[in-house]
Amino acid sequence: MIYLDTSAFIKLYLREDGSAEVHGLVVAQQEPLPVWHFMELEFLNALRFKVFLAEMSPDDVERVISLYLDRKRSGQYFAPHLDPIALHELSLQMTARTPIIGCRALDILHVAAARLCDATVFVTADKRQAALAEVAGRVVRLISSQ
Repeated sequence: MIYLDTSAFIKLYLREDGSAEVHGLVVAQQEPLPVWHFMELEFLNALRFKVFLAEMSPDDVERVISLYLDRKRSGQYFAPHLDPIALHELSLQMTARTPIIGCRALDILHVAAARLCDATVFVTADKRQAALAEVAGRVVRLISSQ
């Protein structure tokens, strides 16, 4: 199973550097993608933040959100059960790498979630997050970013 962090997941909906690569990875696998509650929050907020930045109109953002919700209802995504205690403990362990790699808290949460989902491939546009995912034993696909 592949796990897309938010920097990769948003490329399924917005044409950015690396979008074609992400689409190719998703199409090549059979399983639905894991989308857990923090990831969904980060994704929806990133879209709406584009309105604040005047990069997208509110109507365009709502169309993208509607497409996402349609895909979610159709089963293209699933909400994995992530034990909150296990997620917390694993995330705390991973903070030991922050002085070396420079991890942010949400980066750590994504990598911990990928481990708890048993994802074998971790897809991101963030080099530091990719480094943490490698340390955590995931195969990493670092994609182009803007």
